[in-house]
Amino acid sequence: METLGNKIAIIGSPSAILGFKALGVVAFPVASEEEGFQALEQIKDKAYAILLITEDWASKLSESLEEIKSQTLPAVTILPSQQGSQGLGDQELRKIVERAVGSDILSNN
Repeated sequence: METLGNKIAIIGSPSAILGFKALGVVAFPVASEEEGFQALEQIKDKAYAILLITEDWASKLSESLEEIKSQTLPAVTILPSQQGSQGLGDQELRKIVERAVGSDILSNN
C-alpha cells in the first residue's frame, strides 16, 4: 500500500495533463463529464494527498468537487487549462486565505 504523502492526482483534458505522468502524478484524462465524475469517485475512494484539476474541468465538476474540498484531504489545487486562466484558481486561493485569516489580504484595494 502506498503512503498517503506521495499520492498526487490530476484531472483534465488528455493533452493538458499527460506531461504530469513524467513527474509521478497519477493522471486522470477526461473527455466527458461522466469520465470526470468517475475520476473524482476513484480519487475519493483512494487516499490521495493532493488533487490537481484544470480550471475547465473544475467548473464542469464544481458540485462534486465541493464535496471533496470539504474534506481534509486531498488538498485541491486548480490549475489553468491550455485555454488559459479563467481566474478560478485565484478565487479559490482568495477564499482559503480569507477563511484562514478572517479578511481578504490578497485584495488589491
